Amino acid sequence: MKKLLFLGAMAAMLLGTASCSNDMEPEMTGDGNVQFTIELPGNIDSRAISDGENATKLQIAVYKEDGTLLENVSRIGENAVTMSGKKATVNFKLVKGLKYSFAFWAQNPGEDAYAFDASTGKVTVDYSKAVANADDGDAFTNSVEKMLVTGPMTETIYLYRPFAQLNYGDVVADYEAAVAAGIDFSKTQVTVKQVSTEFDVMGQKASSTALTNVTWPAAASAIANEELNVENVDYKWLSMCYFLVPNDEATVNTELSLLNNAGTEFNKLTVDNVPVQKNHRTNILGNLFTDDVNFNIIIDERFDQPDLGLMSDPDEIAAEIQKTNAVVSIAPGIALDLKANTIAEGVTISANGSKISFGANEAERTLNAANVTIDNCIISNKDLDRETEAEIASTGKVYKNALIVKGANFTLSNCSFAESSEATANRLHEIHLIGADNAKFENCSFEDNGIFKAILVDGASTMTIDNCVFDATYPFNCNSSTGDVVVNNSKLYGWTSWNNGEGHTVEFNNCEFGQDTKGTSIVAVVRPYTNSTFTNCKFSADMRFSPQNNTKANTSTFTNCTWSNGDALNEPFLSTDNDPGFNECVAILGNVTWKNLVVDGVQKWVQQ
Repeated sequence: MKKLLFLGAMAAMLLGTASCSNDMEPEMTGDGNVQFTIELPGNIDSRAISDGENATKLQIAVYKEDGTLLENVSRIGENAVTMSGKKATVNFKLVKGLKYSFAFWAQNPGEDAYAFDASTGKVTVDYSKAVANADDGDAFTNSVEKMLVTGPMTETIYLYRPFAQLNYGDVVADYEAAVAAGIDFSKTQVTVKQVSTEFDVMGQKASSTALTNVTWPAAASAIANEELNVENVDYKWLSMCYFLVPNDEATVNTELSLLNNAGTEFNKLTVDNVPVQKNHRTNILGNLFTDDVNFNIIIDERFDQPDLGLMSDPDEIAAEIQKTNAVVSIAPGIALDLKANTIAEGVTISANGSKISFGANEAERTLNAANVTIDNCIISNKDLDRETEAEIASTGKVYKNALIVKGANFTLSNCSFAESSEATANRLHEIHLIGADNAKFENCSFEDNGIFKAILVDGASTMTIDNCVFDATYPFNCNSSTGDVVVNNSKLYGWTSWNNGEGHTVEFNNCEFGQDTKGTSIVAVVRPYTNSTFTNCKFSADMRFSPQNNTKANTSTFTNCTWSNGDALNEPFLSTDNDPGFNECVAILGNVTWKNLVVDGVQKWVQQ
């Protein structure tokens, strides 16, 4: 998807004939007059917010072949060139037969966020001085390396933006509806994480190590009278900012805060893995006042840079995921069938809310590659191959897996699952880990969609779960010999049990346990088969604690845990079932230790 790219070029070169000292400059002999004409490309954006008119201060550093700065020849600091009409002509009297390098940097003369150090050929950005929603931060650059002076020369130089430009646009109809509804909207505030603070003008590349998170000061939507038209849809231009992109091309995590007249945030929109590139514009578009989920992200480009727009062609996406370390950004609102066994190592799939199924049979649904990340995806389990009705009837429940993961360092983030189209008897595991060490689940929702076990763990798999919701399902189940599990800041509503082998533990921190909210018949149970810890967790009044001693008694330790009403967790939490499976299991509730023993022929919890 190509559209308006942000290119900007601008600036011309100029050199005043200055007298020189012999130790600073070469001897000026022969006819080496070099004239540079610098201008914007003819198709630069014409909008007032991004037309390049403000970048009138042009600095030109001139270097000898060995990299020594010719300070008296250079046009830097107070000797900078003033651009006029996006154009300048500059003359340098140099030595015929020698090679020179030139670094060009044009910016708004009133912009003090940028510092050009001609001695190093680098620009540093102090984002604390930068502003958003204004064109003050526009700048342009280029370089010429080791140009041989052959006599009188005339060269045309085009300067291009070193920055990515990030815009948020609200569908006009949505904006007008919000205004009609009386919404109190005044300013926007943007955050972009891990942007570069240093640009090498000679190398024309931003640093990949000098990085920072930037939050621009809240600013009025100065672009309120401007509109974007992208693919025949009009958007109200709410915000704009410039920043350096590490290594010219990257994905960044972004936030947009909408503020009312009192300066209070009334909506925050978070969009992660946004593709950005030097000298390109990224538009994040959608119903920003009413919808914080579905965004349309489009990269506009006008020159010879590769298109970073979101992909929508199934064949192109299928080919891209087979490339090692590829970052695949999928357009929102589409449905895809991707074969998991074709995903290459290190691939990141950013689905932007689109729906994906991972193959029609078990082999195709098996992810073997390591270091794979799947983000912002609705995983569909509707099209899996199924046993016949007769086989289901004869075998009872039939369990299938939407995705089987065997590769290490797998990450699933910001994902949910589509409803199963099958009868509830044909239950599913959503994710089956088999020897998938260091699997991570972040900000995911596993809710009743005909799921039997949301995450099934086999083999030497370790797992971390952060900020996930499990509702009306078995959150996860670890078969024997699996690795350690850590669950943080998650909600587990339903039956939670695990058996991950001797020597391994399960750890819960800041989690909530309770009955499902979907009205299913799943009992609210915590059933450990191995040593487990619970720290700062809450439990509903109907929760049962039901440890099992299959081969060895286990200990569960509860620290700073409470009932849902805030009362300290106490003895009623312990199940009173006369279940021999509890035998010898230990529960530590705060400072009180309980052990399940047979007393007078009755299985019960005994305070130690």
